[in-house]
Amino acid sequence: MAVKQGELKNLRVLLIGFNPVVRAGLQAILAKDQGIEVMGDSADGREALPQLKQHYARGRPIDVVLTETRPRRLDGVQATRLIKDEFLGVSVLVLTEFDNDSNVIDAIQAGAGGYIFLKDMTPETLLQSIHQVGEGGAQMKTELLRKAVDDLIQNGRMTLAGRTTEAAHLTPREVDVLRLMGNGDSNKIIAEALGITLDTTKKHVRNVIDKLQARSRTHAAIIAAQAGIVGNPIAAVIEAQSEPGLVA
Repeated sequence: MAVKQGELKNLRVLLIGFNPVVRAGLQAILAKDQGIEVMGDSADGREALPQLKQHYARGRPIDVVLTETRPRRLDGVQATRLIKDEFLGVSVLVLTEFDNDSNVIDAIQAGAGGYIFLKDMTPETLLQSIHQVGEGGAQMKTELLRKAVDDLIQNGRMTLAGRTTEAAHLTPREVDVLRLMGNGDSNKIIAEALGITLDTTKKHVRNVIDKLQARSRTHAAIIAAQAGIVGNPIAAVIEAQSEPGLVA
């Protein structure tokens, strides 16, 4: 069953932690994309939580949080962890000026779906990245992503038995969805491949992430590799981030 155009929707975006000048620039860029709706801004992750709750209660939940890593009361990685603890379905895109491997690893562990270096960012890159993480894809530098995923897999081997036990609680359909997630497929592609609706696909993806106790789609693929359900997800995640326009 093909995904119908009527199922497509705008991505609702919340900005967190940007100074007024940067925030104004980002808002100007995002305003050029008719598929993106800026829902507001907040000083940091703690202040953003009430806004996230309000939008959720109104039936207009935030799809993507845009934040950055800066030495302040709560940096982007900490904000990501705080947000994902309460709103697992929200995708986080982190901007940074620090070209640091450890920050990438911290961001993935916290549940970030994307990580962009400001020196490499163009308006087109930013807009594409928001759509990618909004669909659950990854947007990170290939070489740093490879190092981060390698590190997570190696450090996670101690919990392989536990991860395998958790994976056994997946239904056959959820395993099918996880395999396609591990291939780097978007929700739209998964829906078409399995002959199900986009909404049903999203529910399966959320269930898979929840059952595996993962913090993001990328993290779920890593756990699946540890449990032997899919192969090493590095190539798949890198392939997925190169797919243009991954909109829900």
